[in-house]
Amino acid sequence: MPAVPGLVMAVLLLSLPNLVPAFWPRFDQRQAESFFIGGGLILLPCVFSVTVRGALILWLPLAALIPLTIIYFFVSGGPLREWAFVVLMETNWNELERFWPVATAGVLFAWPAVWCLWRLITLHVPEGHRLSWPSRVLVILFVVIIPMRHFAMSGPEFGAFITQRKATGIFPPGLVLSAWNSWKIRRQLDSRVEIGQNIQVRPSGTTQREIYILVIGESARYASFQLHGYDRETTPLLAGTQGLLSFRDVAAPATVTLMSVPVLLTPSTAESLQDAPTKPSVVSIFRGAGFHTAWFSTQRKHGMYDTACSVYSKDAHETAFLSGAFAPATGSYESAFDGELLEPVRRLISRGLPKTFIVLHTMGSHQHYSDRYPPEFERFKCGAVHAQGSLVNATYTPDEKRLMTNAFDNSILYTDWVLTQLVEALGSTHAVSALFYVSDHGQNTGEEGVMPFGHGTRTEDVIHVPMLIWLSPQYRTEQSARTGSLASHVSSAFSADTTFHTLVDMAGLDCALLDRKKSAASDEFKPGRRMVRSMEGTLSDYDELRLRWQSSKSP
Repeated sequence: MPAVPGLVMAVLLLSLPNLVPAFWPRFDQRQAESFFIGGGLILLPCVFSVTVRGALILWLPLAALIPLTIIYFFVSGGPLREWAFVVLMETNWNELERFWPVATAGVLFAWPAVWCLWRLITLHVPEGHRLSWPSRVLVILFVVIIPMRHFAMSGPEFGAFITQRKATGIFPPGLVLSAWNSWKIRRQLDSRVEIGQNIQVRPSGTTQREIYILVIGESARYASFQLHGYDRETTPLLAGTQGLLSFRDVAAPATVTLMSVPVLLTPSTAESLQDAPTKPSVVSIFRGAGFHTAWFSTQRKHGMYDTACSVYSKDAHETAFLSGAFAPATGSYESAFDGELLEPVRRLISRGLPKTFIVLHTMGSHQHYSDRYPPEFERFKCGAVHAQGSLVNATYTPDEKRLMTNAFDNSILYTDWVLTQLVEALGSTHAVSALFYVSDHGQNTGEEGVMPFGHGTRTEDVIHVPMLIWLSPQYRTEQSARTGSLASHVSSAFSADTTFHTLVDMAGLDCALLDRKKSAASDEFKPGRRMVRSMEGTLSDYDELRLRWQSSKSP
């Protein structure tokens, strides 16, 4: 009995990362269940006659991560999961600068957490103490009873529970599993080879010259496009472009680049993100259909290691990373302007190849916004403004918010110019051609309380993304039925995970991976659930989130 208070306090301390989300900002039944399951898992070794002190010491090293895990929850709104580890592994020093206060706080409180747990164990849990048999049964019930209760539910409800349980994670054992899964994901990416070589693709059969360009935008906010009703002239050139289709209700499949881009490029979805490295990319499909393929990027390649996005560039015949490699020794990284992509595109087009497919991975509107465009595109005055505010609380002054917004709008204005230059280049070829632009995710405004002027969170501005398709006159004539289908779906609600299927179908290609129900170019298109994966790995239904946002705004 003397061991009970110390045991309870030790388990509570180790379970804090599960307990805090259960009651903040409001009571969450699933998180409360995670708290009880976590407590059971902490003491599970005691069921097999391990001493209580021994079981608690087993988790002692992970106590150092208790503060960081809790702080991460307040920053991102979710637990530290495998994809969050992958994100952190691929983040460069420039991106990390806003996280230094968070990381510093986590480190400062790490050793006090370990010390407190050690003192609780050594002073209040007797050496050699073992759980009684009734206590062991109670531990087993904590670990088993909640999952078994959900197992008795109907199929869809049980499936939803399993999905959320896997995404939510349980500290501390869930953290170990997350680290292991992130290592497997990283290993998958590093070992990925050209897996589309054996896929059978049926070409369209047209004898005309064809050119298709996929432009992957970065951090572009739908609501900041003049095309979509924004009161600033951020897209004046696109507004006057003939043959342009602007899709109004498109949801990003994920809130961070390295999760979203693999879903855009492959037939994977937000739910099956982990399978993306094993799937042929849209580049592979076009290559299999006889297209000359190219990948040009102003995104970083991170030195010797391919990122979760740039790894797909290996599927192309030719690649060019215009921004070079990140230099860990100096912690500096200078990215090229997206306009520098125009020269390799024009050079490739001028070769007169009968079939060409190009992927352009842009820096778009990624932080720092003022670094994303040349000086002549500073229509809205801002100077070299950088984000320095808190991640958790919007600490920007009204003037700082105005300058940051101006810089972001300038980056959209520059994107407007780059896209119209690409349209002009395609139009000059008189080929059957199309430009497909979609942003990987959006960007919060300075009014958000969490991650202001950032992304990774489940907010409207991060998930609702711009998607534009330009079709040449020759394409409209050659593919009139597909043109009609695309035009009829500009107001349809669908996810950007349809990019793979829409592009393949637009080009008239056919393969086993093509699902025309997911192609906006098909009259068979049927919008489905729009699942979104956040930075910590949680899956959410976008339409359910939107209803929640709307209800929260209602008086």
